[in-house]
Amino acid sequence: MKRAIGLSILMLSLLVPAYAQEQDHPLERTGWICNSKCVNPDTKPASCKSDCTEKSGDVVFIDDQGKTTKISNPDMVKDHMGQKMKVKCHMKDGEMQVDNLLAIYG
Repeated sequence: MKRAIGLSILMLSLLVPAYAQEQDHPLERTGWICNSKCVNPDTKPASCKSDCTEKSGDVVFIDDQGKTTKISNPDMVKDHMGQKMKVKCHMKDGEMQVDNLLAIYG
């Protein structure tokens, strides 16, 4: 019985952070808007190739640590490809939904 309770507590402790990450509360994030085929994984952290003209990939957000996240509403940011931005967003199903563009840095 104690083992079952301990296992249940362990499972809940693993699920709560994943659930909290998918909550519908807004986040502010700073990073680059990029085509997924223009991401340069060879740089540390990953970056967006400035001379890339690829159009067939997904629109992604590369944060300052190099983490790449697909943007679920690319029309919101399509005019800012290759630019560093501060955005207000929500995470859902592992993708970023951009709600507002807060700042453009170049």
